[in-house]
Amino acid sequence: MSKVIIFSLIVLVVMAGLLFWQQKNKEEAKAPTLEWVTEDAGTDESIAAPFTKVSLKVAGVEREIGTYLGSCFEIAGSSWTLAENETTGVICWFAGGGKEVGVFEEEDKLVVKTGDVEEGTAEGGGFRGNYQTVFEIE
Repeated sequence: MSKVIIFSLIVLVVMAGLLFWQQKNKEEAKAPTLEWVTEDAGTDESIAAPFTKVSLKVAGVEREIGTYLGSCFEIAGSSWTLAENETTGVICWFAGGGKEVGVFEEEDKLVVKTGDVEEGTAEGGGFRGNYQTVFEIE
């Protein structure tokens, strides 16, 4: 009788391992490799402000998102934090404000959005929002 129980436990452990492995592979297949690309796009000489072109490499394929006023940096590794449901992003900043470009998880999809960012004043905190969808990552 004990051999049957031991055999049954071994079968259960193997099946649980296979299910875990399948789930892990599904999650990895859903999450493509994402890499931000930022490059200098000139300067507005009238206000001495830089422009930065922002693109996103999705599984090695580069998709241009836009050109933004300011210098751009990745949120990860900076003093900023990602917004709710944001998996990665960049901030393009000049003179107290700018744009955020981020990848957000929405209904099991990855969506690239842009939004506004403004620094706070003595009267109130800053602002971060007004996100608009640019494209869905497939």
